[in-house]
Amino acid sequence: MNHLVLHVDGDAFFVGCELTRRPDLRGLPVVTGAERGIASAMSYEAKRLGVTRGYPIFKLRKDFPQVIVLPGDYELYEQMAMRMYSIMSRFSDKVEEYSIDECFALLRQDYAGQAREIKNTLQRELGMTFSFGLAPTKVLAKLASKRDKPDGLVCVSRENIERELYGMSIEKVWGIGPRSLPLLHALGVHTVGDFAAQNEQWVRTHWNVNFLDLWHEIRGEQVYKVGEGDLAKHKSIQKTRTFSPSTNDPAVLMGQLAKNIENAFGYARSLNLAASGASVFIKTDKFGYRVAEFKFSSLTQTPELLLAKVRERLPKLIKKSEKYRATGVTLLNLLEVSPPLGGLTSKPDLFGDFAKKESQLAVHQVADKLYEKYGGRVLTVGSALASRHLGKVQSARSNLGLPYLGIVC
Repeated sequence: MNHLVLHVDGDAFFVGCELTRRPDLRGLPVVTGAERGIASAMSYEAKRLGVTRGYPIFKLRKDFPQVIVLPGDYELYEQMAMRMYSIMSRFSDKVEEYSIDECFALLRQDYAGQAREIKNTLQRELGMTFSFGLAPTKVLAKLASKRDKPDGLVCVSRENIERELYGMSIEKVWGIGPRSLPLLHALGVHTVGDFAAQNEQWVRTHWNVNFLDLWHEIRGEQVYKVGEGDLAKHKSIQKTRTFSPSTNDPAVLMGQLAKNIENAFGYARSLNLAASGASVFIKTDKFGYRVAEFKFSSLTQTPELLLAKVRERLPKLIKKSEKYRATGVTLLNLLEVSPPLGGLTSKPDLFGDFAKKESQLAVHQVADKLYEKYGGRVLTVGSALASRHLGKVQSARSNLGLPYLGIVC
């Protein structure tokens, strides 16, 4: 084997992103999720107090008054994730974007030295810590990144797998969930080494093919290729936004949806993907959903068509008796395109529609370059401006305790 697999995992990633702009909170117990009413991410200081994911915020404020609770900023987290992927691509020609806070990469030489260089670069340029696992397979690499969290770097060669990882609890293995643990324990499997020591027939007798793949990977035999789980291979892209306070103001909801749509198409363009349909939703503060689906006559990489359709349909989704706390969009039936398309793919027509869509794409490509350079949407669609105003109001409310007075245009 002329390569090793590197797994990169952001430490308390959402909180880490928040601390890049609030360095005064470093070392303190910090939780995000104020807008959802439950803890969605915790600093390690908060975890040590006993705060867990899903902890109700009202109860957390009572049980742990020293904890600082922040609203989530998912646009910031996505921006930081994209910067993480971009940095990783400087060092490896094979990077798999596994989730918003983790990725895999293939390293082909000077494995440990290159891993340390990547780690130092990420932490220097992004201002947060990451845990690294370097190993012969994806399952082992992901296991290694968990061992010394936070800020760990565990390098595992084929020769030292047993010494470095086989003493870890079996529940730490990627793909083994709480429903499998009682049977594993009943069969005498408590550690990774216990599982690796079983023979193939034992695995086939008690488990399905997925467990057989895990067994091979744990023994250092590669089954999962880097890139197989890449987000670029997904058949849909979803972007959602939760906000506070809840509202049924059409302008605010359209602004939130426009931001979702703009970000979804921006991400699709970065992956050279185009959509032939989309679904949007608004979620009530009672956790009900209003959904609308749209089909495009042909593939598109720009948001204008969907924005027009949503603007027309949205008033029919909003009920005066309801208030809404989240919006979302899913781009459907994605296909890879190269070169990038001009808005909707179509033949040139007599009315200049093709040229119009080509010019729209050109504008968005400029916005994409500015986004990559500055880490934010310097240019944005006009429909999304209301979401920016809401963000400023939310920030003022959380930081200064100001009452919400509505959207200011």
